[in-house]
Amino acid sequence: MQQLEQLLLSEAPDAYVLMDMQGGVVYWNRCAEQIFGYAAQEVLGQHLSDFIVPPERRAEEERVFADTVALGRADCQSIRRRKDGSLLHLSVSNKLLRDERGEPQFVLSCKRDISEATVLRDISLIAASVHGLYDWLPDGIVVVNALDRVVLANRRAGELFGWEVAELTGRAIDVLIPQRFLAMHAQNLADYLSGQAGPASNPTPELCGLKRNGSEFPVDVSLSPLVIEGETFLMIAVRDISDRKRIERDLAEKNRALQEAAQSRDRFLANTSHELRTPLNAILGFTEILLARMGGPLTPEQEQQLQTVHDSAQHLLTLITGLLDVSRLETEDADLIPEDLLCSELIEHAVATLRPAAIKKGLQLDLAPYAGEVRIHTNRRALAQILLNLIGNAIKFTERGQVQVQLRQQHHAAGLTSWIEVSDTGCGISEDDQQRLFRAFTQLDATASRRHEGMGQGLYLSQKLANLMGGAITVQSQVGTGSRFTLCLEEAA
Repeated sequence: MQQLEQLLLSEAPDAYVLMDMQGGVVYWNRCAEQIFGYAAQEVLGQHLSDFIVPPERRAEEERVFADTVALGRADCQSIRRRKDGSLLHLSVSNKLLRDERGEPQFVLSCKRDISEATVLRDISLIAASVHGLYDWLPDGIVVVNALDRVVLANRRAGELFGWEVAELTGRAIDVLIPQRFLAMHAQNLADYLSGQAGPASNPTPELCGLKRNGSEFPVDVSLSPLVIEGETFLMIAVRDISDRKRIERDLAEKNRALQEAAQSRDRFLANTSHELRTPLNAILGFTEILLARMGGPLTPEQEQQLQTVHDSAQHLLTLITGLLDVSRLETEDADLIPEDLLCSELIEHAVATLRPAAIKKGLQLDLAPYAGEVRIHTNRRALAQILLNLIGNAIKFTERGQVQVQLRQQHHAAGLTSWIEVSDTGCGISEDDQQRLFRAFTQLDATASRRHEGMGQGLYLSQKLANLMGGAITVQSQVGTGSRFTLCLEEAA
């Protein structure tokens, strides 16, 4: 009789699992092997939760087992996992078996696979609820149930993935997802079905969909839970972004080409500047020797001509030095090491250096009074360069009146703010031109007959240096009334 009972269990159309009172498997029939994919020798002695119960369902499995022991039997429907990772829906009926003395000895669990019936039910439930609502959306819409099976796919989803909608419905979602994304999808499904996640877009920035022919295409994905008559589903909206990715690749390639061109330009400027400085220094040196009459006396006409050569060479050297500074900032990481400076002394030196140029034009160059010694923590060379550029520009573009330099500081809770203002009574700058002031190699008067010399790199270089120092240069100006350029530097407490 016992052999007959074992034969019946072995050949039964449902999975029968016999467990000891600790949940260890002591019997695993042939149907259980077929349903779950595990041979009996793989699971005997193992705890059931270790191989067929998804992690998020373990508490449920333990509760059903405890109810069986306490009440003598327990029934439930739940999700379990096969050896290949796919999910199935089971109808479970547990019964407590006792020994001759009436003591609990085993738990016999009958597990019936109702996955197909569940999928058909969910397909009908979704179809009755949405009534083709998603068919004309521009994005592919795929809805999966707790078994990770497609229970709805709109027409666009079929077009994107290369499936007929009727063929796709009822299949496992993994026919649409590349292997490397399956684990992430499984976690998303578990989170949404357990209510731990809300609507979200693109779980990862580089997602791909899998077409029926095996090819992949880049997608944007939006996930959201869909609850119908108490059942929770996962709705996936899919958008093909192949065109966008192609445009991004083209733009990236163009950007690389532009960067290479800019680097080549900067290297050319730097090399050319170095090469030009050598002969210019020789010209300056020899003209200074001649002007000092170390080679003999000069006629007034010769002295005037040599002075013109010297001034022109000096102007050209200044332009090349500025060009070299710009190219160095573009091609190298500027290392502007800050130090404690007597800022007032640095400003006085810049004013004294440029006062002869102001006197030559008949301009008044003033340094507004300030109280005591004013110190600042920044890079000496960069600050000196900015001061010379700002004051020099003010003198260059002012024909009558004055140029004034003012220094202000304010201590506050966050630290110290310093302002260095350079004001002039020059021609002023229109609002449109102010937008172009700090661009490299930009002259506001770019015509061949412009009155003021220069390559337009001074303000660009100054703003670049100010930014590297943690500050910025701003401008206030009106046409005909002059301009005020302000260098603002912040020091943390």
